[in-house]
Amino acid sequence: MYKTVWAIHDVTTNSDIEFTYYHFGKEPKIATWYFEADHVYTVEMIWNLRLVNTPSLFFKCLFHEWIVK
Repeated sequence: MYKTVWAIHDVTTNSDIEFTYYHFGKEPKIATWYFEADHVYTVEMIWNLRLVNTPSLFFKCLFHEWIVK
């Protein structure tokens, strides 16, 4: 189980977003459904952390929970 955090900068609107994603994969990919078609983005992975197996984290990963700040 992993927690990955990306820093996303929307060049079109000049806004910064932090995207956190819980998942099982070792090689995370940013969710393309999050982006709008007519915008330009820069995406940087801040970190990808392996998590300790706990029931609450398992369910976050199972349902691929994501958080946008």
